[in-house]
Amino acid sequence: MNRRTFIKLGGAGVAVAGLSALGYASRKKADLPESIGKLLPNEKAPCPAAPMKPKNIEDLGIRHMSELDRLPWFKKNEAGDICLRPDAGIGPIIDTHSHLGWAFGFGQSVDMTRTCKVQHMYDYERDQDVLFTQDHPTSEEASAVSHEGISSFLRTPARNRTHTAANLSAEMDRMNYRNIVLLPIEIPHQSRHTHDTLDAAKLDPRFIAFGAIYPKPWGPAKIAQLVAQVKIGVKAIKYHPLFQLLAPDDPNMMNLFDWCQANNILVYSHIGYTGREPGFMRKKSHPSLFETPLKAFPKLRMVFAHTGVRLMDEALEVARKYDDQVWLDISGRSASNIAYILQRYDTEKIMYASDWPFMPLAIMVARGLVATETCPQLRERFFSTNASRLLQLA
Repeated sequence: MNRRTFIKLGGAGVAVAGLSALGYASRKKADLPESIGKLLPNEKAPCPAAPMKPKNIEDLGIRHMSELDRLPWFKKNEAGDICLRPDAGIGPIIDTHSHLGWAFGFGQSVDMTRTCKVQHMYDYERDQDVLFTQDHPTSEEASAVSHEGISSFLRTPARNRTHTAANLSAEMDRMNYRNIVLLPIEIPHQSRHTHDTLDAAKLDPRFIAFGAIYPKPWGPAKIAQLVAQVKIGVKAIKYHPLFQLLAPDDPNMMNLFDWCQANNILVYSHIGYTGREPGFMRKKSHPSLFETPLKAFPKLRMVFAHTGVRLMDEALEVARKYDDQVWLDISGRSASNIAYILQRYDTEKIMYASDWPFMPLAIMVARGLVATETCPQLRERFFSTNASRLLQLA
């Protein structure tokens, strides 16, 4: 690589990292208030009168992840790690949303076989309501993600190097996991996260790797990338309008959605935002924008990751309008949010998800169990059956 190309690609990579990180990092902006409460429960909603915060759980006063063993489903092992109890009556679990450590540009790829203490993006050992409130990222966490996003094109951050396949497998063991989906993110320049993710998926038979491309400019080269991924067994592609800086109604995205419909490939999409993002980024991920491809491609199947982040009601409204095409994942949602969603959408199309390594697996398993405390009949489909059906797992 000559010096001019080196500078061009490196500079472009750093610029993209900075733009992406802004989605998490503005100290001057607060999160939007959660959009919740506008929608009535479905007519046939399970447990429509169930409280969003079961009092018997609230009374436990759990303020740290290490206190989750106060719940009846968890214990601690000899090392002090939170584990799902064998008699918890849940599992094996299928998790549809995780990421392995990423490295871009000139940063060294993560050694996926390394075992060490995981540095999760969000800290659940500081004093907080870990079950019923999601107040992450904090200002400090946002600042760290921003800094690491910018620097990662030059050197892989130390925290990223703990987000390994081996460490994820160990957490899965403690939570009685059957499978977990690995989601890569392809940004415009100097990206190899899909390659690293697909390679790491070979390390544990429980891993299911999705694919990804950056579709702009659309053309034969992009189609060839997709075909190559499908040939090795990829069943879905990950799309992130904020990190990829492409709205769902962008012509390049519309071409990608058209190809996915024609080839029966699922689209797993981030949707919504926190409100900290710059306006030009928020405009690319509003739930209403997803109506354009869903209407244009009536056989396109899509998962709304995070159920809209802070725009939960807006995401639910779009999902309800296209309920034959849309599934929801609840990654990053509080137990109260999950209970709200379960009352307002088809419970056969709502899937458990963690968003590891942002979230420890134990936090999201606990929230899912708390959310279904008054409707335990939903647990099997929520924690496994719905995902198994969508992904056609044996």
